[in-house]
Amino acid sequence: MSFLRVAPMLAALFLCGCAETLAYRPEDVPDTPIPYPDRITGKILIYTTRTDDDRSITAGSTSLTGAGLRLTVPVGLMVREIALKVFSKAASAGADESDDFTTASRYSIALRPQIENFEYGFPHPKGVEVKPEVRMTLRISLLDATGRVLLEKDYDSGVVSGSRHLISGKLVERTDKLTHEVMFDLMQRAAADVHLYEQTQARAAAAN
Repeated sequence: MSFLRVAPMLAALFLCGCAETLAYRPEDVPDTPIPYPDRITGKILIYTTRTDDDRSITAGSTSLTGAGLRLTVPVGLMVREIALKVFSKAASAGADESDDFTTASRYSIALRPQIENFEYGFPHPKGVEVKPEVRMTLRISLLDATGRVLLEKDYDSGVVSGSRHLISGKLVERTDKLTHEVMFDLMQRAAADVHLYEQTQARAAAAN
């Protein structure tokens, strides 16, 4: 690729005042099965308020590359849908999502997922190649039927790198895909902890 073609793309990444909005795309969520012995017993309620669902985070790149880019991420919608997908497989009877907590008593566990922060960047470009990096924190709250918090835990993804690729118009799409994958991985970690919590509670009840 000639310098004459590379220079405008580099300038765009460094300098342009671009604003983009990521979108929830079900096809970008990994489809990893949950082993049956690791499943949560019963049915899960994914509880989010309408304010949760409408929440977005707008942020600039943490790196000089892409400094002119600002991404808006619909974290409320994404975390709700990814939680539903993961816990529908992680629970033996599946999962529902709702903003109506009055139905919580019908479920074995009510779970509220929230994204606390989101960061991205494109550090250390090599010539005409860049790779997106994403970091986010997921907070999971387990609630009883009265809304009392039984367990609350934060999951930090650390910095997760995507694949290196040529600078192109697909930079935002690749960052979007990586965002889905990171959120999915965090949700799977949360599902494993909910399973462990359920086992711990069952053993405690059996000992009494």
